[in-house]
Amino acid sequence: MEKKPNQEREARRHRREKFPESNRFWRQIRILMGAQVPMLGAMGRNWRLALRGRLAAGWNKFRSAFERKRLPAPVFLAAAALITVPAVFFSLFTWGTTVLYDGQAVGTVATASAADTAVAEVEQEVSGVLGDSFTLDESLVSYSSGLVSRRSVVDTAAVESNLSDELNLTTYAYSLYVDGEYIGSNENKDALEALLDQIKAPYLNENTQSIEFLEDIEIREGYVATEDLCNLGDIVLKLNSTKSGEVVYTVQAGDVWGRIANSYGMTTSELAELNPGFDVNKIQIGDEILISNAVPYLTVQVTQYEYYEAQIPYDIEYIDDASMWEGDTSVVSKGVYGTADTTALVTYINSEEIERTIVSQVTTSEPVSEVQKRGTMERPTWAPTGSFRWPTNGSLTSRYGSRYIFGGSDWHAGIDIANSVGTDIVAADGGIVTYAGWMSGYGYLVRIDHQNGYETYYGHNSKLLVSVGDKVFKGQHIAEMGATGRVTGPHCHFEVRYNGETKNPLNYLP
Repeated sequence: MEKKPNQEREARRHRREKFPESNRFWRQIRILMGAQVPMLGAMGRNWRLALRGRLAAGWNKFRSAFERKRLPAPVFLAAAALITVPAVFFSLFTWGTTVLYDGQAVGTVATASAADTAVAEVEQEVSGVLGDSFTLDESLVSYSSGLVSRRSVVDTAAVESNLSDELNLTTYAYSLYVDGEYIGSNENKDALEALLDQIKAPYLNENTQSIEFLEDIEIREGYVATEDLCNLGDIVLKLNSTKSGEVVYTVQAGDVWGRIANSYGMTTSELAELNPGFDVNKIQIGDEILISNAVPYLTVQVTQYEYYEAQIPYDIEYIDDASMWEGDTSVVSKGVYGTADTTALVTYINSEEIERTIVSQVTTSEPVSEVQKRGTMERPTWAPTGSFRWPTNGSLTSRYGSRYIFGGSDWHAGIDIANSVGTDIVAADGGIVTYAGWMSGYGYLVRIDHQNGYETYYGHNSKLLVSVGDKVFKGQHIAEMGATGRVTGPHCHFEVRYNGETKNPLNYLP
């Protein structure tokens, strides 16, 4: 009797519940393998124990045999040699690559790639120093690989250094810079530093507190082109020379062109050449005058203590005198300076003092006051002021001193100021007219006595506006410009005399 479908399904369900994995192939495989793992682990442990026992037994047999039968010495030595000789050989020698330049070995490295690295580094280094692409000549560079002494193998840096030395295009050196400007290179850093100390040495003494260069001094190390190496003498010459740069002087009260030129060791014409277009006859306080187009490479600033006996200024006591003009004085008894032991801190730049600070003073003698008479009488308009103004306007055509004129040389006792006929001539200062008329060589001349030892002359006039005995004030119109006397054209000849001796008018004019 056949089972009904419902009965068959019920039977399969019971079987799955009793054996849930039995009807799936891969589950059956996993069950089988899982059951084998403990068994295989046990078999492996048994196999290792058996192998260890057999090895121990074999070793015991070998040791017993060796103890029963000692090996002959030659055999033992031969066996030892077979082991020792290769070990020693490979401890002394290894495989390496030797770099050659023009047939000369420059070093051995471990591998050919290390040799390539060294060559590339040298090419890059030389390119950087020379400022242009550089490649080694391939015909001069070669490698040799093989067994080499372990002691001969070096790192790539040593090969780079040796190869650079062989090329001799660059050298490791020390370069001196002043304010970023390259001065020179030398292989000895200590020598460069000693050279800088030598430049400071003349400024040093036992009282020096500080000494320094005002410029930024830098010594840079690294490779430079071999041809740029300098000896120390050449570097000193450059440091002691000058470079392009302006030195300017600011005009102070009382300055005149000739005095400024003289203070800087120049003639007036040399100073004028440095300042083209500058009116040397009309300099004013605050004007900037170019003194030099060059400045030194190094500026040394020194601060030091100085010990000396200083003068203490004396006071002036005045006695009013109604017989003297206002502004005039005369000494009754001279003053005497006091003295003081002084300590000062002084700063110099290239030997020129720029600052002085008094640290201490001990008075050793007191000053004695000076006594002067002081005028109280009202000053007349014609009274001298003690300073001179320009007598006219025009061009300075001839200076005081020796000159070449009329086919020969002569002494020029004043200055010539040229302008057109009729230009006003005025008194340079107040005084009394002591001459007004014709005088050989001068033509029509005016002479003024300024009542203080000074006299002024005004020559070559076309017309005179004052007479002898007239009292004239500073700036008064006294004559008109002309071309009388010994002249080559219309101008005013102006002289300054002190106690009868001619002086250079330019030293008195503003």
